[in-house]
Amino acid sequence: MRRTLISTGLIFSMNLVGGNLPQESYWDIQSVSNPSISPDGKHVIFAKKFIDKQNDKRVTEHWIMESDGSNKRFFVEGSNPRWSPSSKKIAYVNEDENKKSQIYVKNLINESESKITNFSNDVRDFSWSPDGEYFSFSAFQEYEDNWIIKIPGKIDGDEYDWTEDPKVVTTMHWRADGIGELESGENHLYIVDSSGGAAIKVSDWGMDYIADLQWFNDSQLLFSGNDSLNDLQTPWKQSGIFLLDIKNKKLEKISNKEGVYMTPKASRDGKKIAFIGHPSTDYSSVAHDVYIRDMTTGKNKLVTKNLSSSPKSLFWLSSSHLAFDLDERGSSKIMQLNTDNLRLSELISGFKEQFFLSSANQGDLYGTYVTSNRPGEVASIKNTKLERLTEFNELVLGQYDLGKTHEVNYQAPDGTQIQGWYITPPNFDESKTYPLILVIHGGPHAMYRPAFNYSWHQFASDGYVVLFTNPRGSTGYGSEFANVIDNDYPGAGDLSDLLAGVDYVTKKGFIDKSRMYVQGCSGGGVLTAWVVGHDDRFAAAASLCPVTNWISMVGTTDIPAWTFEWFEKPFWEDPSNWLDRSPIMRTGFIKTPTLFMTGVLDIRTPMPQTEEMYVALKEAGVETTLIRMNEEWHGTSSKPSNWFRTYGYLTEWYERYQK
Repeated sequence: MRRTLISTGLIFSMNLVGGNLPQESYWDIQSVSNPSISPDGKHVIFAKKFIDKQNDKRVTEHWIMESDGSNKRFFVEGSNPRWSPSSKKIAYVNEDENKKSQIYVKNLINESESKITNFSNDVRDFSWSPDGEYFSFSAFQEYEDNWIIKIPGKIDGDEYDWTEDPKVVTTMHWRADGIGELESGENHLYIVDSSGGAAIKVSDWGMDYIADLQWFNDSQLLFSGNDSLNDLQTPWKQSGIFLLDIKNKKLEKISNKEGVYMTPKASRDGKKIAFIGHPSTDYSSVAHDVYIRDMTTGKNKLVTKNLSSSPKSLFWLSSSHLAFDLDERGSSKIMQLNTDNLRLSELISGFKEQFFLSSANQGDLYGTYVTSNRPGEVASIKNTKLERLTEFNELVLGQYDLGKTHEVNYQAPDGTQIQGWYITPPNFDESKTYPLILVIHGGPHAMYRPAFNYSWHQFASDGYVVLFTNPRGSTGYGSEFANVIDNDYPGAGDLSDLLAGVDYVTKKGFIDKSRMYVQGCSGGGVLTAWVVGHDDRFAAAASLCPVTNWISMVGTTDIPAWTFEWFEKPFWEDPSNWLDRSPIMRTGFIKTPTLFMTGVLDIRTPMPQTEEMYVALKEAGVETTLIRMNEEWHGTSSKPSNWFRTYGYLTEWYERYQK
């Protein structure tokens, strides 16, 4: 059988192999994301990620095409491409010969390239000026180390092989760089001519971070940042919206004094600034609302209430209409807000798939479109109609039969409504029975959606039913649902939600109860260890990168303030809740063979968390194995070869055990 595939700008044919998805096809999967439309609406640049098999790494290139999807071609490597106002050039960030991130510019017409900055530190966020004559950018400035011990006896001119000076730590979040070598300092703003030259510092102050940098007009910069420098609070919870006058260096905070505010976006006429935020920092997760600042009156107005989740990717469609995407009940809804009458509506009525908005030009939207059986591709929405503009993965996945995704909605024992999905194997026969894998998401504030996941489809192709649900604590169902687990995570509620999902699916009659398994990573690893500490229905479990002991975790993670926020009192005042919610304290109740797997570089859920529980299970006589995954930080599959190892360890572990 031969199928001819036709897509915009792409026509090809292939022989259908048929059959289930083979593992080796993973090498050929590509990821497409973050399309950006040029100001003149003629071209789109987007990121295309693929696997370099020989060097065991993922490579990101930026490709360009016409706005209708035709003439796709490689354009540049690097990151964060930004269109010039004229649409004739693209600026991006790339490493120079000194391994420092600098701004480069590539001409769209003749594809000539030039290096713009030669800064001593990495260039971070950056933006074109409205006339295209300048760049603004942020960069980190280190504090001088004022505590150096001078060792006597050193003679000038002589060489010494002395031990390097130690790192002196004075901040709580010194591991925020992911490796524990974060330098003390602050971020500043600079401007530089778009043709190159010396950068000029325009800020007399420093911030923990600067993001969403853009020019509000010819003399003012608009951005989000943190001006409090409160080391004892999670940095992102201190964010506000700022305007900086680059001539007199006057800084104005335009968001409310208290709360969390981010993602500013100025209207085309400069009369309004939209941003998202919330006046409270007391919750572990809260759905942010949209605010509009009237630049004439200088007042902020709340224009949305009680959204299902925090809006993302704000874009002005006109002077009175704002677009954004919103996670809600397993889908990514495209919303349109009339800022005059505050009417909020779905741009595509009844849309239940995944479209992640990343760019807009007038009323045309561009983003990443993901389905249950295909990875992300570039798509546009014009006149409420969605059109897919790329199909890079069709040659690979179109050859094979993939499992079908089914939605489920069920009640937990206390009546809480829970949404989830399960994937059945290709050629599924409901008269037969199949092994089940319950996959638990991390976060815990996150949301599963019926979007393509290669590992899950591989499990399904190998004959498993894959169940994934959104227990209480998940986002996309409102702030109350997300925050019900505050000071109770992991707890009885999320546990019952997960097990009720298993009960719901097993009652359908096609699950082999002797072959049920549970796994999760990060927050999912926490709940996996929690599940087997309270229930023994699973034949085997796999807890990846978990937290098992909250007290020992808080001093070794890169997010200590976040960890303290999960408890009403610090552990030295009341250790009982910290211990009661630590999976390791349930060791004596565990009967399920449990595999542990964590990256050796992980400091989000540090390796000792895994080691502590592994040793505890050994002492308790529970079948267990510890896998220390090399060259992995938080997770176990950033290296392509480690994806195969992770999948292989999991499936072989499950195959060992059945009740």
